[in-house]
Amino acid sequence: MSVDVLFDSPVVRVRQPGKILPTQAKYEILDDKRKRLAFAEETDRRTRVQMLKATLPTAPPPDARILTVTGADDQAILVLTRHPDGRLAEVHRPDGGLVGRMRATGTTRHYSLTDDQGQVVATVVGELSLKHFQVTTPPKNRIARISKTWAGPVKEWLTPSDHYKVEFTGPAPEPARTLIVMMAIVLDLALYGPM
Repeated sequence: MSVDVLFDSPVVRVRQPGKILPTQAKYEILDDKRKRLAFAEETDRRTRVQMLKATLPTAPPPDARILTVTGADDQAILVLTRHPDGRLAEVHRPDGGLVGRMRATGTTRHYSLTDDQGQVVATVVGELSLKHFQVTTPPKNRIARISKTWAGPVKEWLTPSDHYKVEFTGPAPEPARTLIVMMAIVLDLALYGPM
C-alpha cells in the first residue's frame, strides 16, 4: 500500500500505548474510524537506568531517534529520524529516498516542512499551550490542525503516553500529508515524549 493512500483519511489519530516507564517510543497511527493504518516503533531500546539518567540535568545530549513506520501488513513504509539537536527530523522511504524534512525555525512552536528538493510545502505553528498546531501552505491557506488530545485519566496521570489528532481541513498533496502525520510524532518526541 502506498503512503499517499495510507494516510488519505480526513482524520488521523496517533496514539501511544500506555507504559509507566517506556524504554522505546511506540505509536499507533489510526484512521477516523480507529482502524490501524500504521505502527511506528523506535529501533533502539533503552534500559530503565538509561531512561532515568536521561532525565537528570547533567545528562549528555540524546542520540538521534530513529523510528521505523510499518503498514498494516507489517512491512516498512517509512523511516523517521529525529536528529540529536532536536531541531531537525527527516522522513525517508525504506530504500533511503528522502520524503521530506521537518525543521524547527524558531522555537519548538514553529516548524517548516520541506520536500526532497528543499521546497517548503507547509508550515506548522503552535499555540502557546503547545497542544494545538495550525498547518498552512506557503500562501497561508490552512490545510490541517494537529492537537494533543485527552488520553484518559490512567494514561494521563500514570504514564507519559499521549494521543494526537490530525484533522485535514484542506487539500494536502504528498509529501505534505505524510509529513503532517509524522509531525505529530516529532512534536511528541520534542515536547512530551519519553527521553
